[in-house]
Amino acid sequence: MMEDLLIKYIVGEADAAERKQLEDWMAADPENLKSYERVKTIWENSKIPGIAATPDVAAAWQQFKVRRAQAADTPGAEMQLRKGGQWKKVSMAAAVVLIVLTGFLFYWNSPVQYETLAQSETVTLPDESVITLNNHSKLSYTRAFNKKERTVKLEGEGFFDVAKNPEKPFLIHVEDVSIMVLGTSFNVRSAGDLTEVSVETGIVKVTRGKDTYTLKANEKLVLGKRSQQAEVGKIENKLYQYYRTNVFVCDSTPLQDLVNCLSHAYGVTIKVENPLLTRQHLTSKYPKTDSVQNILEKVALTLSARLEKQGATYVFK
Repeated sequence: MMEDLLIKYIVGEADAAERKQLEDWMAADPENLKSYERVKTIWENSKIPGIAATPDVAAAWQQFKVRRAQAADTPGAEMQLRKGGQWKKVSMAAAVVLIVLTGFLFYWNSPVQYETLAQSETVTLPDESVITLNNHSKLSYTRAFNKKERTVKLEGEGFFDVAKNPEKPFLIHVEDVSIMVLGTSFNVRSAGDLTEVSVETGIVKVTRGKDTYTLKANEKLVLGKRSQQAEVGKIENKLYQYYRTNVFVCDSTPLQDLVNCLSHAYGVTIKVENPLLTRQHLTSKYPKTDSVQNILEKVALTLSARLEKQGATYVFK
């Protein structure tokens, strides 16, 4: 526990409460302060270029072996090591360095994860990018995020408002799909057999296997997960925004599109059995704070349709 806190403190990743906890610990006992200074000195004096950004334990060990070989080639080195116990001290120092570097390596590679349950959640990343996660979604990244690159992993659905940084492209992994941007806003949804990317601003590059698709503002890409099916087209409605705005907005929107969105949002099954209704379009707003039944009843009234509930399934007749 304290080792992890020391690492976070030294690299500047500790929050205010953690900094106070460690500072109180150092003030409580001079030996604690010496322990902190010893670890900090080892870190600052390590001669490995770039070690602060991406610790490399293997490089540290190789450097130690080179220094050991150089010592062995020095006249009188063997006698000095035997007499003064220097070899033991060097070995112990190397072990401490390796332990510290290993700790940093594990720290930087340890994941930071956000997971939503029944409600959506907004997350601000270290680079000031803002992500809104839909319910039952996951977002994860390592603590090395924004040091040399910006890479995250998404499960479920999220809207990304990415901070611009031409030197560090923002990369999202969604199953077997990779999405790369520099600074833009877009929605990513992975559910059922489909992965959808809807771009609001900027340009997004989507890659799956050997195929790459470039999307501009107001364009959408739909990828089949079990096939190589891919379809690029215009964004036909803004229903996908519901979990950010808490409103289902229909602007001459086909009934089936609203039904599909409500089914996903509320986790229910909705069927349209009357074929004439599939041709109907809606222009209205439905607050997400309403129950799905209330919304469907309003839709049925607007379309002069009959709504039935058959078990857990809603049916338009």
